[in-house]
Amino acid sequence: MEIKSPSNSAENIQKTQVQTSVKNASKTFSDELKSTLRQESSKTAPVHDKPFEYIVQKGDNLWNIGRIIFRVDPYQIARDNGISNPNMLKIGQKLIINPSTNPSTSQDIQPKISEKVTASWYGAEHHNKVTASGQRFNMHQNTLAHKTLPMGTKVRLVNPDNGKAAEGIVNDRGPYIKGRDVDVSYAMAKQLGIIQKGVAKLVMEKI
Repeated sequence: MEIKSPSNSAENIQKTQVQTSVKNASKTFSDELKSTLRQESSKTAPVHDKPFEYIVQKGDNLWNIGRIIFRVDPYQIARDNGISNPNMLKIGQKLIINPSTNPSTSQDIQPKISEKVTASWYGAEHHNKVTASGQRFNMHQNTLAHKTLPMGTKVRLVNPDNGKAAEGIVNDRGPYIKGRDVDVSYAMAKQLGIIQKGVAKLVMEKI
């Protein structure tokens, strides 16, 4: 009959204890990791399938609330809340955020046809001059110059830096300065908040 030495028995007991400790530690680490991941996922943009009330905070604008926080079309938020001027939000104002009616919007909030453009503006020095469309340029109307878009194309420009937006109609050609994509009228530049800056990066979408 084989007799196991006490030292071997002690070693086996020690190995068992170590293995049990490792398993428990792995289980604890796994639980903590899952808990951390759940906490991180809860920090992402909220997703709602029912109307949600949001209070406008300092620094908010309609663009950030819709596109970044809730992944909803900012213009849908404006329509749902009867906002006639999307550039005018007040701190403490209550907004009702309805879930997007477009399933694809929750995945990709960018418009189907959009592009980033470098915009400048023109005003008094061109006022009342004939444009490429044959119309006279009116610096107080929402019009813009583009190199290729058909005359009469209606576009919406958004300034991501401040959330301000303006809609206008292409009625001229240009700009002809390298690196610039559109020239907006004084009226549009004022609405977009780029008068002082002069040149700005905007998002343009056909509407």
